[in-house]
Amino acid sequence: MTSEDDAQQLKKHELIEKGLPLDWLVRAHRATTMETLVYLCHQRHKWINEDQKIILTILQDYEKSGEGLIVENNPPPLRRKRGKYIPAPTFESVMEHQEIYVFSCQLFDLVREEPSIWDKLNCLDFGYHQPMRQAWCSISLKLGGWGAIQHVHMLKQLYRRRRDQYNIDFLRHGKPFQYSDKLSFLKNVLEMSKSESLNPDISLQDHIDASEPKIDYEEEVRGAPVRIQNILRQVSERIDQVAALNRPEVLAQYLSKCCNQVVANREKLASSGLLDKEWIDRKTSDSQLD
Repeated sequence: MTSEDDAQQLKKHELIEKGLPLDWLVRAHRATTMETLVYLCHQRHKWINEDQKIILTILQDYEKSGEGLIVENNPPPLRRKRGKYIPAPTFESVMEHQEIYVFSCQLFDLVREEPSIWDKLNCLDFGYHQPMRQAWCSISLKLGGWGAIQHVHMLKQLYRRRRDQYNIDFLRHGKPFQYSDKLSFLKNVLEMSKSESLNPDISLQDHIDASEPKIDYEEEVRGAPVRIQNILRQVSERIDQVAALNRPEVLAQYLSKCCNQVVANREKLASSGLLDKEWIDRKTSDSQLD
C-alpha cells in the first residue's frame, strides 16, 4: 500500500469518525419524501468542504456491502408552526414549511442555470436526451443526491408540479403564487407555448426545417441504442408498406397529424427515458465532482 493509499484510508476513517452518514447514497436511491430531499441537501451543505470523491467512495462501499438505511439517520418529520404533522409525501401540504420553500428555491435556481431542461426557444441543446440527463445529474449532485435515479425523479416531479402551477395559476389566471419570482425565467417559454397554434397543413420536411434546435437525425439514430435502431427500422418498413397501399394524400394527412402531435408534446417526448437505469454514468458523476 502506497503512502497515498494510506493517506486516503486515514481520511476515510476521519470522515466516518466525524459522523458521515454511511447510508447517504442508499437513502438517495430510495428517496420518496420531501423530508428526505431536505435531509440530503443538508448533508451536501454540511460536507461540502470535504473531499467529495473520498466521500463518494465511502458511500459506494457501504452500498455495495448490502447494508440498508440506518434508523438513527432518518430525517425528522416536518411540522407546521402549530406542531401539526404534515404528511411528507404530499407536495402540496409540505410546501408551507419554510425548509421546503428554501429547498425548492434552490432547485429552481439550479434549473434556471440548465437551459437544456426548459429553454426550447433559445437553447440548442434543448430536446437532446444526453444534455438533459447531464443537467439533471448535475442538479442532483448539487442537492446531495449523487445523481441517483430516484432522487432525480423526485426533483423533476417537484419542478414540474411547480412549473405547471406557475403556468396555470399565475400566468393564466393571475392568482398569487409563492414561487412566481423564482420561476419567472419560464415566463416567455410558457407564454410562447400557450400561443402556438398547430398547422394542419404542416409537412414532414416543414417540421424538420423548422425544428429548433436543429436536429441531425442520422447522427441521432447512429448514436441510439441498438434496440432503438431496430424499432426505427421496423417503423420505416411499416411506413413503406402503408405508403404502397394508400393514396399519397391520405398518407400525407396522417403524417401531418403525427408531426403536429410531436410538436405539441415535444417536451414530454424529450424527457422520456430519463428514468432509465443506464443513464447514470459513474464517470460522469466523478467529472461533476472535480
